[in-house]
Amino acid sequence: MLEKTVLKIACVMLCMLCTAAFVEGSGRDTRSQRLSGPQVDAGRLEKKIHALINRERKKKGLPALLWDERLHRIAGKYSRDMEQRDFFAHTDPDGRTFCDRYKAARYDCRIRTGDTICLGAENISQDNLPAVIDGGTEDRIAESVVRRWISSRGHRTNILTPYFKRQGIGVALSEDGRVYVTENFC
Repeated sequence: MLEKTVLKIACVMLCMLCTAAFVEGSGRDTRSQRLSGPQVDAGRLEKKIHALINRERKKKGLPALLWDERLHRIAGKYSRDMEQRDFFAHTDPDGRTFCDRYKAARYDCRIRTGDTICLGAENISQDNLPAVIDGGTEDRIAESVVRRWISSRGHRTNILTPYFKRQGIGVALSEDGRVYVTENFC
């Protein structure tokens, strides 16, 4: 009897902890997330990366990508997932890809290119704040992320794909100074 009571109490406590963690995590708005030390605002950082991406496209004579709020939410949710579950990959630990994330958000991206249909694309980045910045500016982080993407053939291809018209960027900042960035295209 005592074992059942202890087990019930343990289950109730575990449920309370899980609920508190879920509420705290789901209510977190990365736009105003701040780290101790350098002041980094995720919302400003997202917009700076967006502007730098469009600068790269302009250099190649391509039109600017429009900011897509729905893609921004998908990207932000994925960056937070990588930060919270401590992984860094295009496929999450449950085996889901960006196509699955688009589908879960009911976001339909279908771009016909010749005989094929493109369903979108994704770039991700992970930095450690102390390795990227001296003085704590979003400019330096944004420049580092975009510079690495442009230096990578696959990421650069996504950025410079002429038929992409929209993008969303989501940033998550961890307590220990890691910066996760997801960029989704359609």
